[in-house]
Amino acid sequence: MKFTNNALLFIAAGLYLAVGNLTGYSTVNAVLLLLIGIDRFRLDRSKLSILLIAVSTIALIISQFALFAVIILVSLGIYYFRTRPHVVGESSPGNNHKLFLNLRLDEQSWVLQSLSCWHAVGEVRMDMSRAVPEARETVLILQGLVGDLDLAVPEDYGLQIEASVLIGKIGRGSTKDGGVLQRVSWRSPDYDEREHQLKLQLFYLVGDIKIRTV
Repeated sequence: MKFTNNALLFIAAGLYLAVGNLTGYSTVNAVLLLLIGIDRFRLDRSKLSILLIAVSTIALIISQFALFAVIILVSLGIYYFRTRPHVVGESSPGNNHKLFLNLRLDEQSWVLQSLSCWHAVGEVRMDMSRAVPEARETVLILQGLVGDLDLAVPEDYGLQIEASVLIGKIGRGSTKDGGVLQRVSWRSPDYDEREHQLKLQLFYLVGDIKIRTV
């Protein structure tokens, strides 16, 4: 066991020297601190771990901006590939792409229709209690880089939620969880029997999502 531990130590030291010589020791140290911070955050979500993640991320951006940009873009691609919604059938909404989305439907009557929209930055306020549903089942797909959503759903609606944020908060009713890699998957027990049905598919890199019943 001692021999194995020593061997692993020598291998780790060799990898550290090799990678540090290629990319720079400041980059390697920043990556190690970032991994330690993420691991600590998963355990106790302390302020120290958040500070460690922030400092190491800033150090990475400064020392290896091009590499950091590549990692972010690849991560975004993987994230959206894994979380992209699957909607099939006649009720599938059309796709819209916008740089900025500011959607406020919470003050007067409006028609509730299926919608699919990708946007870079978005703020959405929707009060479904003021809406007239166009069909029995409505599908709302909202996804983007940064989103701030406040969705009010009538309590007599059948509700199905698929929501995911890489960093941020997702709230349903009085429950609100925040942090990294937040995901909520929930469906009303009597969804198929309800007169009106609403499917919410919400995916963001950074998001603050609030879903409440009224």
